[in-house]
Amino acid sequence: MQKFPVEGGMFVGNEKLIEVLDKLIDRSERWSKDAEKRKDLNSSIFYEGQTKAFEEVKRMVKRDIDKYLHS
Repeated sequence: MQKFPVEGGMFVGNEKLIEVLDKLIDRSERWSKDAEKRKDLNSSIFYEGQTKAFEEVKRMVKRDIDKYLHS
């Protein structure tokens, strides 16, 4: 299974990457909601886009895991 390099020369596996992406998605969603409450439309849209980007990367990693498990 593919591993991804992270800071300090360490590597993280796909499962750990999924966990990190979930945390980033949660954070972006919270920040987007906070921006909406503050009526900061630019930040809200930015964080919504960030959330979508993290979700897309998560889907790509999951596809990689599925390919590996079914090959």
